[in-house]
Amino acid sequence: MTLVDPARAVKNLIYVGYPGDPASAICVTRRRHLDRKKQQSERNVFRCFVFGPKNAGKSSLLNSFLRRPYSDAYTLSADECYAVNVVELPGGVKKTLVLQEIPEDGVRKLLSNKESLAACDIAVFVHDSSNESSWKRATELLVDVATHAEDTGYEVPCLIVAAKDDLESFPLAIQDSTRVSHNMGIEAPIPISSKFGDFSNIFRRIVSAAEHPHLRIPETEAGRSRKQYHRLINRSLMFISVGAAVTIVGLAAYRVYATRKNSSS
Repeated sequence: MTLVDPARAVKNLIYVGYPGDPASAICVTRRRHLDRKKQQSERNVFRCFVFGPKNAGKSSLLNSFLRRPYSDAYTLSADECYAVNVVELPGGVKKTLVLQEIPEDGVRKLLSNKESLAACDIAVFVHDSSNESSWKRATELLVDVATHAEDTGYEVPCLIVAAKDDLESFPLAIQDSTRVSHNMGIEAPIPISSKFGDFSNIFRRIVSAAEHPHLRIPETEAGRSRKQYHRLINRSLMFISVGAAVTIVGLAAYRVYATRKNSSS
């Protein structure tokens, strides 16, 4: 509640009789784009958006994070679904991770807001590893989110999760996933099985990625072309600046030469 709605959290502190200044109970951290510049985050609470098509395994991932028993029954998620727990990292360091499930039908509405990724530390894209259609839709969502991030400047680290690893993968799954992850510059999909309780340290890996916000940021073709264009422009401007500087130095040297020549005459 404090992460999503700080004002409401302060009101509740007052309601339950918090003895001190309620505002002092809220820790305000630096903006995420500054974390990216510093190439590390000192946050203790990370917010992760969980994207993916229907029946991909998003809810199972959230339930497993809360240590709830696995269920084969498919239940359509509500508009807002959160799972919050503490993740212990190597060395005994503890971080709080907030997983927020984004329903497939709600992605367009989310991305219609330019500030939608401003509150996100990391995004995870879940797909059913046995279903090629699920994989294709997950990659479409990844491209949509990455494009939105490039356009708005709120770029976030991204991970791909291959759920239902207990089932047989669809044909060409390895080749397709390798191609997509290589082209976008992020890690290969992380296989997990909620049914068998095999999670490949996924929650630690999510926190670790969030702690280094300058890494694992996907790059689209349009974004790559835009960066190459800007590099070309900057290089051209540098050459122009150097040429102008050489011209000025040449003119100055000529004036000195001309002055000395006139003086000697």
